[in-house]
Amino acid sequence: MKILLVEADFVREVGDRQSFFTKPSAPTLGVNYLGSLLRNQGHEVIVLDSLYEYLRTGFVNQVDVVEGTKDILEKERNIECVGISITSPTRNYALNIAKEVKTFNSRIKVIAGGPHITILRKMFLEKFSQFFDFLVIGEGDRTLPELMNALEGKMSIEEVAGIIYLDSRGKIKKTPPRAILSEKELDDINIVPFTDYPQYQEILPNGVVPAITLVTTRGCPYHCTFCYSPHLWKKYRTQSSKRVLAEIEYIIEKYKVRNIRFQDDTFTFNKNRCLKIFEGIKAKGWNIDLYMHTRFDCVDEDIIKDYAEAGGRDIYFGLESGSQKLRIAMDKNHGITNEKILEICGIVKDYSLNLGLWLIFGYPEETEEDIKVTYELVRDIDPAEVTCNPVHVHPYTRLFTQCEKEGIYTIKDWLSNEQDFFLYYPNGQSVVAYNNCVHFRKVFNKKKVKPELNIDDVETTVKEFAQYAK
Repeated sequence: MKILLVEADFVREVGDRQSFFTKPSAPTLGVNYLGSLLRNQGHEVIVLDSLYEYLRTGFVNQVDVVEGTKDILEKERNIECVGISITSPTRNYALNIAKEVKTFNSRIKVIAGGPHITILRKMFLEKFSQFFDFLVIGEGDRTLPELMNALEGKMSIEEVAGIIYLDSRGKIKKTPPRAILSEKELDDINIVPFTDYPQYQEILPNGVVPAITLVTTRGCPYHCTFCYSPHLWKKYRTQSSKRVLAEIEYIIEKYKVRNIRFQDDTFTFNKNRCLKIFEGIKAKGWNIDLYMHTRFDCVDEDIIKDYAEAGGRDIYFGLESGSQKLRIAMDKNHGITNEKILEICGIVKDYSLNLGLWLIFGYPEETEEDIKVTYELVRDIDPAEVTCNPVHVHPYTRLFTQCEKEGIYTIKDWLSNEQDFFLYYPNGQSVVAYNNCVHFRKVFNKKKVKPELNIDDVETTVKEFAQYAK
């Protein structure tokens, strides 16, 4: 079959060719991994994510995968199936992609998968059955190849576990759930092959793919109130250090990659595995730059030291808030004091690593005092970069349950509302959260905090935004 796999995404304003090669983006892992699975099965696969759209259109400044889908359908007129990976914030863009596909040719089968589909399941297909034919629930490693076999008549649809679909009479059917992969299966390259990137290699100079993402675990062992990872992945599982090192060697040899980004939710949770990976990288003498993100409560100097020696350049922490009260409410880093956080950040800087922080504003019961405490802690940490967001509510998280009880949202909002993100406060208080994000980015995304900026500025800013919101 000829298949198009699309990573639904926002319309993005991006930099020029020079900015890409200065700080290259990595291809999206999920759809490229699934593409590798299907190519191994003998299918012809085109993968479309924002990066590929950016490259194939000649480094345009605005990237729109909906328009990219339309263009590929016109040029590749014999596509038989389109798969769309969907997160909750990108669901409306995914819907637009599916509409374009069905408008172009209603006989093309449209398959949806990804976090949003696994969370909403049957409700999604009931609402949008005119645009989608199949939903893949949970991990697609085995489900998607089997579904392709069924579409080719090699097995019946009913035999494919882990799907929801419309039968020939337009009735919604559900097959038994698909078992998650074991750690032994995650290590098996016949089940979970190395990911290939042939389309990017064809376009990029000398076939070099400068940055590649690796995810060496499934899920997260923690249960933050705002995150749906536990609901999505069910159980935390890891690949062995041997398997991880084998894949790193493969992508270095095949794609000459020099920037590897570990995108695991918590890469350092298993210290022993983590250290073995870093030791293996050092032993091979690979000249690569590494990026990872983790938590303050599962990292120490041994990990930081070995990471730096293996080629570590960047490390990002989910601080979320400087307020211990809010961290406890979020069920995040609540066993770590601010003093310990400062100590860890000091060690990171001792090894000349770029330190980044994620911050959340607008969490329930956040006060001006919480914002001041966060400001003081971030000022003392002096990070190279901060990423700030108003707290986003995702379906069936604990924060969603709280919103539902308070009458703020119901699950139907994710089926009928066109907004990308759902904030905890759907009223003027969300403006305060948003503007605190802007303020912190302006101050802390610099090498040094301006000396004339003091804590009184934060107090004034919060009050001004509160007045504006009214």
